[in-house]
Amino acid sequence: MAIPVLLWGAAAALGATGVVKGLEAIGNQSKAQDIGERAERLYKRKRRQLDEVRDETNDELEALGRLKMEIGANQIAHVVSVLNQSKKTKSYLKDFQSVIDVDDLKEMEAMTQQSLELESGLLQGTITGALVGFGVYGTIPLVATASTGTAIASLSGAAATNATLAWLGGGSLAAGGFGMTGGMLALGGIVAGPALAVAGFVMAGKAEEALTQAHEYSAEIDEAVAQFGLIEESLKGLQENAREISKTLSILVEKFESVKVASYNDPNLITMLSIGKAIKTIINTPIMEKDGSPVLGIKHKCSGYLNFT
Repeated sequence: MAIPVLLWGAAAALGATGVVKGLEAIGNQSKAQDIGERAERLYKRKRRQLDEVRDETNDELEALGRLKMEIGANQIAHVVSVLNQSKKTKSYLKDFQSVIDVDDLKEMEAMTQQSLELESGLLQGTITGALVGFGVYGTIPLVATASTGTAIASLSGAAATNATLAWLGGGSLAAGGFGMTGGMLALGGIVAGPALAVAGFVMAGKAEEALTQAHEYSAEIDEAVAQFGLIEESLKGLQENAREISKTLSILVEKFESVKVASYNDPNLITMLSIGKAIKTIINTPIMEKDGSPVLGIKHKCSGYLNFT
């Protein structure tokens, strides 16, 4: 029996619609894949860039910590040694409280002890992570532990940086502290990546749904990249602070060595003590706020300690 012409027409129309829908679906799938892959490439490129800045920051902080350690074990230790030459040191210091007092001396003694412990630990390979804390803040207990219970001093690299900065910020977020919030998240790589991989929406059952997911994915990438930018800015701010502190300490050490005396009876003692106290203050000047952002005005603070003749 012949099929009515009307049915033939309907079948042809339906077939044409199916072809159009099929082509549209293929096009949407292709668009979804293109959008997703472009977003992924952007994410990976920016993440590599951020990782480089993170590593540079880690190196800057560790280098500053090492410099502080060396100064504590040498120039600060020398001040302590000269002042402790006399059994009447305490009464002697009363005459020079405008320069240095007993509390300053105690702090210097503690700084010297910590520097020597750090130095010894580095030689034995048992202390690595504490240098970062020394760079960021100054004095930091060598017995401090990460939120995992591991001694910070025994950690190394990025893990040491993460734990130290979290400790300085009041503990991990889980423990109710500030943690490595704001810019410092980058040091731990704790920036949430996209939740959905490209393959996830390319293989979606519905092409339109895949395209929607691709756009959502791209928006997530844009948000993460924006966070990367803010974090990178914070890290570079930390680097700048670390370099400023390092430069100031180097200048003060040079001046210290130019007036260095070995006796508390030497007329240049006051000048040496003044520079020594300035060095101690700069060593203990924090370069990072508790919220993880770099301290502002470090250069201005440092400039006030460079006016020694």
